[in-house]
Amino acid sequence: MTTPLTLENIQRAPKALLHDHLDGGLRPATVVELAAEVGYDGLPTTDIGELATFFRTAAHSGSLVRYLEPFAHTVGVMQTPEALHRVAFECVEDLAADSVVYAEIRFAPELHIDGGLSLDAVVDAVLAGFADGEKAAASAGKTITVRCLVTAMRHAARSREIAELAIRFRDKGVVGFDIAGAEAGYPPTRHLDAFEYMRNNNARFTIHAG
Repeated sequence: MTTPLTLENIQRAPKALLHDHLDGGLRPATVVELAAEVGYDGLPTTDIGELATFFRTAAHSGSLVRYLEPFAHTVGVMQTPEALHRVAFECVEDLAADSVVYAEIRFAPELHIDGGLSLDAVVDAVLAGFADGEKAAASAGKTITVRCLVTAMRHAARSREIAELAIRFRDKGVVGFDIAGAEAGYPPTRHLDAFEYMRNNNARFTIHAG
């Protein structure tokens, strides 16, 4: 008998998620709370419902530039180890609730050092959040494995440094390297040395495009 393709069955089915952004999936309530905790005053609104609408509208705008606007706010509140850990933990919680059993989550460590954290400290906090989220899910009867890709920004000149970060953490939960961000004027060839470094280390990478 064929299982009906209902929303309930889709939610219950075990899933693998291979492309998701840590800073693109924050709960609106978490963004508002973290903004108050860290003193970030750049939010367009502190009303949770209105903020959710703002994020959703940008995501479905059809414009890459418009789509990227909300990331300034989510990144803005993710500048401390505690915030990074919480966001990573809640990411796992939300995925487990949707019956995801394996996920690869990407984010750009270089965007989270404005508060003085090192790149390594940023990745440590996120991986700890993932690990604690996995344990919490397991205690609730959900099995999920979450791994990470570290992203270099197209407009910046840190791609080789981020590639080296990926290799440094390859046995601790980082499974690849990525580039992302605005594409116009920033072709992948600008990051060729980083890709060659990953290839020479027999490591995996992806390239955002389109």
